[in-house]
This record gives sequence, structure tokens and C-alpha cells, in this order.
Amino acid sequence: MNRAIAVAMVVLASGAWAANAWAASAWAVESKSFSYTCKGGRFTVTASLDSAGRWSRTEPVILQIADEPPQTLTADPDAPDADSYRNKDYEFYSLKTFTTLTRKSHGVTVKFYDACKIN
Repeated sequence: MNRAIAVAMVVLASGAWAANAWAASAWAVESKSFSYTCKGGRFTVTASLDSAGRWSRTEPVILQIADEPPQTLTADPDAPDADSYRNKDYEFYSLKTFTTLTRKSHGVTVKFYDACKIN
């Protein structure tokens, strides 16, 4: 009797593990890097894509500019129709073919990247 209970527990546990693994893979998002060349310089943004291929609004994006340390930007809730992400130093905004990156220091714009084209 104890052996049958132990076997049943192992079977149930392995079934639960398989179900959890499948659910995790179904919700997994793909990361993709996008390189931009702009007036003002070049930069790369790495974003997680949802199942429809859109940038995830729940996952942060990583901004990389030349030799500077990577910056983590979070979605801007005030721009739901655009890919808009920010932190205290940078604001990235993209809507269709219009893309800009602004670097700020203490609320003052110190560098502006505009006329950006994706490579």
C-alpha cells in the first residue's frame, strides 16, 4: 500500500513539473537588440518581445551607448501607444518611424539623439 502511494506521488509530482515547464515556456519572451544611427550618435536597445512581436511593456529595456555602462529603462505609462522607456538619465521614445533618445542631467537636456534610423 505504501509503495502504491509513493508511486502515485511521484507520478503526480512529475506531471505537475511538466505542466509548470510548459506554462513557463508558453509565457517566455524573446529578447532582441535594435541598433540605431541618429544625429547625435549611435546606440543599441535590447528589448523583450511579446508573442505578437511587440516590445514588452512589463519588462525593462537595456540601452547601450558606445563604451558607457548599460542603462535599464522602464516603460513610460503616459505613452501607451508608443515604445517609450525612461530612467532618471535617459528617455527613449519611438512611434512608427519617429525615434528619439534624450539624455538629461538634473532635468536639463544635455544630449539629444534625433533623426534616428534603425539598422
